[in-house]
Amino acid sequence: MNHPPARERLPRRRHGITHAVTVNGAEVFMTANQFPDGRPGEVFAKWGKDGSTAGGMMDAFSIMLSLALQYGAPAEVIVSKLKDLRFEPFGMTDDPEIPDASSIMDWVARRLALDWLPHHTRKQLGVLTTEEEASLPADAYAPTPLVRHEPKDARASA
Repeated sequence: MNHPPARERLPRRRHGITHAVTVNGAEVFMTANQFPDGRPGEVFAKWGKDGSTAGGMMDAFSIMLSLALQYGAPAEVIVSKLKDLRFEPFGMTDDPEIPDASSIMDWVARRLALDWLPHHTRKQLGVLTTEEEASLPADAYAPTPLVRHEPKDARASA
């Protein structure tokens, strides 16, 4: 018999981080609070006016993101699914660690990664600060060369 997953609730008093950012002129506020062991446990992202479509979508996004974390979804999985989503508003930000975002969801995912995930996990996800990227070797992002494989029959007859 399968038991439904248990929701882990945050304590009444919790610690977190609040950020304010502008993504291509759109003001966004994000607060992420943590469980006592340091894992992120809830996220509140605000963009747009209360009652607007954008505001309602961000509220729904925040609820679902928080529930995913409270039901045990790993933060790195959430980040991997949300980063690089592209839709408006996108472009330059005033966050010095994330100068460009492909959407507000992309910025939220990258900000969560930078605030909560260890460097080796962020590196695997491709989420580094501009300073971390600058310190990488020049060929760190070099494309993997394609290797051409001949069919077995062609090699046997040559």
